[in-house]
Amino acid sequence: MKNEKLIAFMNTKGISRAQLSALSGISATTLNRIINGQVLHVKTTQMQAIAKALGTDVHSVFDSAPVQLPLSLAIRPDEAGSSLTKLLSPDESLLLYWYQNALEEGRNTILSRAQVEFHKAQMEIYHRADGIKNTKKKSEPYEQLTLNFAGAKSDVS
Repeated sequence: MKNEKLIAFMNTKGISRAQLSALSGISATTLNRIINGQVLHVKTTQMQAIAKALGTDVHSVFDSAPVQLPLSLAIRPDEAGSSLTKLLSPDESLLLYWYQNALEEGRNTILSRAQVEFHKAQMEIYHRADGIKNTKKKSEPYEQLTLNFAGAKSDVS
């Protein structure tokens, strides 16, 4: 499904796809796929670049409120270390507040617990995916039938 908001902003600003590609630094092919709705999870850095090129904020162009699409704005490993702007949910904001205002021992406890929960989630995802792979039926054994026709000539020379 096409990103109608993005198309509307482009039309309002009088910016073509090629111009937006140049302004945002996103390849024309990738930008066309984003506009046409072929990219399911647009990277945060791409959303930011497009919004900046259009002179607006990410949430004006993309339906990316954390309450609607919780995983679409998660920072992925390939984005770690990059400068990102992310709208935090109230829970995320409170967790960050606790972390920033905790003593060193408390910070270590929060990080340790987060690592444990992360690994639990990864293992659960792995087991669910493994269960999907193992549900395929195994092929049943069968007997090969040989048909010998009497008097049939072979084309093999």
